[in-house]
Amino acid sequence: MKKIFALLTVLALAAFSANAQQLMAGAAKVDVTPAESDLKNPTDIIRGRLYVRALYVTDGKTPVAICTVDGDLRETDEAIRRSSATSGIPATNYVISGTHTHSPSTGGLGNNGKPSYEDYYVAIEKAVREAKAAARPAKVGYGKRPIDLSVNRDLFNENLQWSQSPDWNGVSDKDLSVLAFLDSDNVPIAIYLNYAMHPVNFYMSGVISADFPGDACDFLEKAYGEKTIALFSQNASGDQNPKLAYSDVFREGQLKAVRTPRGAMGGNRNNNANPTPEQQKARQAVLDLKNEYVHMLGTSIGFKAMEIMLYDMTFENAPVVRAAEKVISIPGRRRVDNNGRENVEAEFEPTDDVHVGVGVVRIGDINMVTVSAEIYAEIGLHIKRASPSSKTMVVSIADGPFETGYIYSDNATYHKTFQVLGSRVQPGYAEKGIVNAALELMNEVK
Repeated sequence: MKKIFALLTVLALAAFSANAQQLMAGAAKVDVTPAESDLKNPTDIIRGRLYVRALYVTDGKTPVAICTVDGDLRETDEAIRRSSATSGIPATNYVISGTHTHSPSTGGLGNNGKPSYEDYYVAIEKAVREAKAAARPAKVGYGKRPIDLSVNRDLFNENLQWSQSPDWNGVSDKDLSVLAFLDSDNVPIAIYLNYAMHPVNFYMSGVISADFPGDACDFLEKAYGEKTIALFSQNASGDQNPKLAYSDVFREGQLKAVRTPRGAMGGNRNNNANPTPEQQKARQAVLDLKNEYVHMLGTSIGFKAMEIMLYDMTFENAPVVRAAEKVISIPGRRRVDNNGRENVEAEFEPTDDVHVGVGVVRIGDINMVTVSAEIYAEIGLHIKRASPSSKTMVVSIADGPFETGYIYSDNATYHKTFQVLGSRVQPGYAEKGIVNAALELMNEVK
């Protein structure tokens, strides 16, 4: 029996050696920041640069392109089609996700300004091409540590009402997951960050900003002398906000700065196009405070990522790379009442199924699960618990199709928040469907 076991072990190792090849990785970024001339109002400002960032990874057999955009890209098919045609990477081997900053363009959230979808398409094609050209021998590591910056935002308050406010006892996934690709000199080629928290700090404020994801990436890229590209992706953040995003100190300052109707001035509700000196001073004070808060969030994530890389990672230089994806169908619904945004008894009728994309990229024993929606934290945690690998991260708002925004967990079915009442999926189906699809794909690429 021992001889048979020894023979099987030798054969398995020989097969692994025959299949394993040196990992190659490259990264690049392309600036998509709008020009000053694209700003809609004299009081609009550009706080920092916006980027499309790309990571190219291959084991010699399976090439993968992993991209992040500052903002959202809800039409990924065209971007993938164009980039695949020039890069040679199969369309099924792309992951494109948004950092989900709520201050991504001159038109506010929704990409109806600059940068446009076309700007993103061009930048993705260029970034992937440059990342592939920069590919060099690499080793990969994975690690995670909790960082307490986020909070669940579905609160049932003392007035027995639901509101978008901090629920300190609500479910959150505090883990910052990090993928690092090092070159032969142990310098990071790319650092891929994954955390669950909405970048809402400059929402409708007349500010163009990548919010804390941009600050985190900028921090890491500067820390390594611009030799590194850092990418940020959203974990399951549908019900997760920064802890102080809607604190009283920000609310009071916004009221002093004068709130304008939604949709006015490019959708920037807190931006007055013709402020009085007093209003402008109040607005600037709020923006200064928010700037400090966002910088703290970004640098905290950056420092925690460095800590993870130093103390929690072991590296592999010949992992097998695999990718798979599928589209699942979830029973759909449509609201038929006009009772309000939240805290109402909403009425729904059944509609056609909602289609959601689920994918997996596997690098060695690391699983990257992608979902094309803003899923609640409980769904992401469910995927991680069920995963066959402890090295699993969940990337939301990734690829397509994007037929719904929020997808609530089973336990949040009764929440009368705008995320739940506005969701297009019927209760009781989505969480199980997404988790089962993720497990099937993880077993497929195992």
